[in-house]
Amino acid sequence: MKFKINEIFDSIQGEGLFVGTPMNFIRFCSCNLKCNWCDTDFHDGREMGLGDVLKKLNKAWAWVSLTGGEPMLEENLKVLIDSLHENQLKILLETNATIFDEKVFERCDFISADIKPPSSGNSVWDSKVMEYCFRNPGKSQLKIVIQNRGDVKFFQEVCQKDYPNWILQPEFNAMRKLDYGKILNLIPENVRIIPQVHRIMGVR
Repeated sequence: MKFKINEIFDSIQGEGLFVGTPMNFIRFCSCNLKCNWCDTDFHDGREMGLGDVLKKLNKAWAWVSLTGGEPMLEENLKVLIDSLHENQLKILLETNATIFDEKVFERCDFISADIKPPSSGNSVWDSKVMEYCFRNPGKSQLKIVIQNRGDVKFFQEVCQKDYPNWILQPEFNAMRKLDYGKILNLIPENVRIIPQVHRIMGVR
């Protein structure tokens, strides 16, 4: 059983509700989208067996982020998740929200769904992913990267105000150009605006 892996490393989670949390990262190579501001190189990767993946993890950390790329494209993802749990590790699934599989979502300890806005060039998602997050606020977050006013307007259109875990993440290169005073007047008070802290810190 093989997995197409870009890299495995441990670092500080730099996005969303887990920001600042040390964890392992398994970055997969495959992706079904090509976002304009994507910062991941998917060409450099290799196939790894399950045992080799497990050996590369730092067992000092409780959490493993499955990220990419798009982890949901991995055929044997359920097997990997079950093996990680058998090793007493918790799973944070970072997905682009275009593929829904309830059995995979239920196996994970937390779902981070990245809903793509217009500036991404791929403003598509599976509504079942968003609905799952709405039903399970205790184990999910919905994130939207914002690059401009159009992305904020997009957020206003899809926002369900009683969902507690909305994250607006300033696109890194536009972070200092956004008018946060205007943005604050357009969003509910329970929305968090969190930049990519790991990139500000200079860690991967």
